[in-house]
Amino acid sequence: MGVSYDQEPHDPYADTARLSPATPGVPRTPAAPTAQWREPDPTKHDLEAVSAPPAPPQHYHPPAPPSYSPPAPAPHAYQQVQPYQQPFQQPYPPRARPLKSTSAAVMLELILGLFGLFGVGALYAERTGLGVTLMVSYWLLFWVNVALAFVLIGLVTGPITWLFYMILSPVLAARAVDQNNATAY
Repeated sequence: MGVSYDQEPHDPYADTARLSPATPGVPRTPAAPTAQWREPDPTKHDLEAVSAPPAPPQHYHPPAPPSYSPPAPAPHAYQQVQPYQQPFQQPYPPRARPLKSTSAAVMLELILGLFGLFGVGALYAERTGLGVTLMVSYWLLFWVNVALAFVLIGLVTGPITWLFYMILSPVLAARAVDQNNATAY
């Protein structure tokens, strides 16, 4: 299977005649060395017979792949687990919200309502939305009544609006206090 190459001393400019004619001003380049192929002589070489690997015996079977089974349950898996307990528990219960006074809320509405500040009793009862709604709505209606006073209608609707709020706001403040006290713990 051996291949032999005969290499003779090679003159790099010897094969330049086979190249295209030289262009004036361009130097000639040497030709690449050539190798000659020769058929190997079977008498000179001791060829070893290359054989395929031996075939497996007829009774040979490849090993079966390992079978996988689910892992065995841990011995404590069937025991009842204790519920999670907090690492630190407060030594005393959280503070309860103080109860609000219904009479204080009604008095705030009546006294400050004399000056047009309705909704303060609801704010005292921690019903912020109700308190702000009473304040804003009264002042919007107040300015509408001022504008209507120029055509004399506002002189009638202004006191009616104030009287309506003097009755409605203490009632709503008392309900707000009752609801607040019902949710206090």
